[in-house]
Amino acid sequence: MEAVEKNHVGDRQAEIIRISTELFLKNGFSGTSMSRIANACSITKASLYHHFTGKEDLFIACVTDGYKEALVALEEILADTSQSPETQLRQALDTLYSTIIASPVGRMSPLIAEVSRAFPSVARSFHADYIAPQQALMWQLIDRGIEQGIFKDVDKKVLGHLIFGPIVTLSMSREMFASFDDLDDQFPIAHLQNGHADIVLRVLERG
Repeated sequence: MEAVEKNHVGDRQAEIIRISTELFLKNGFSGTSMSRIANACSITKASLYHHFTGKEDLFIACVTDGYKEALVALEEILADTSQSPETQLRQALDTLYSTIIASPVGRMSPLIAEVSRAFPSVARSFHADYIAPQQALMWQLIDRGIEQGIFKDVDKKVLGHLIFGPIVTLSMSREMFASFDDLDDQFPIAHLQNGHADIVLRVLERG
């Protein structure tokens, strides 16, 4: 009985996060009140506060919960040792592009940057719950390639910016210029993703 109740609470929280994410994307952080979220979720404001202590707490849940599947996907890629490090790196980049650019949570990257200035806890939570573990998995993948003599050892801080920077920039650019009729011509995801992967592998390949 207790397990059923926990599942129900988990499902309810997931639904609140999904609806809240859409509201934050549509109206921004300041334009999305807890009352509006409660109404959209068809619950009382008191019930909403039962699940989340406040709007900041709820926003943090929105920008971290959606990335859990990406971390699981990266772990599965890393666990599949039948694939070469080059193939695994491309698969990992596929996961990052899908999460950061294609998912609803990924579309929140400009909003995360904006809200983090007023609420540093958002930035800290986003880094601790998503960026740091994601980077750790990528380093494991790359270190495996180094151990196998396929990749060369490079500065990880520089490599981190090379891997994550273009994806975040593309995500923010597509949101900034979302009204462009030729958005996909200006910012073609597949073309830029393939080129990005080629560059990263070129940097890592042993001369």
